[in-house]
Amino acid sequence: MRIKTIALAMAAATAALTATTPVTAAEWKPATNKRIELGNFRGMAYYTVEKDGYRVVTTLAALNTNADHPQVIRFVTTLKGDQTVNLSVPGTLGADGSETTIALSRKGDVVEVADASY
Repeated sequence: MRIKTIALAMAAATAALTATTPVTAAEWKPATNKRIELGNFRGMAYYTVEKDGYRVVTTLAALNTNADHPQVIRFVTTLKGDQTVNLSVPGTLGADGSETTIALSRKGDVVEVADASY
């Protein structure tokens, strides 16, 4: 029962976040949510300023899984100055096969999320 409650809470949080207006990179401040879209996953990211870098937490839920418990993933990384990490999902089988990739970057005191298509 606890797992179902957690899954429902995550789905509600994801729905609420996707209703928010996305912010530009210059406006993204520590401890504020940033809407993320990555292939068939939707969710949010936030970052906090820590002693050893900027800790970025990204939580995503799969869309249209037709399951009581949506597939949820969380990615946590600590970015030091001028670092970038890419997060990607593979393309759909039978489609063009191209993956969807986003880049989480820190440039000085600014953290950005951008499309990282190659």
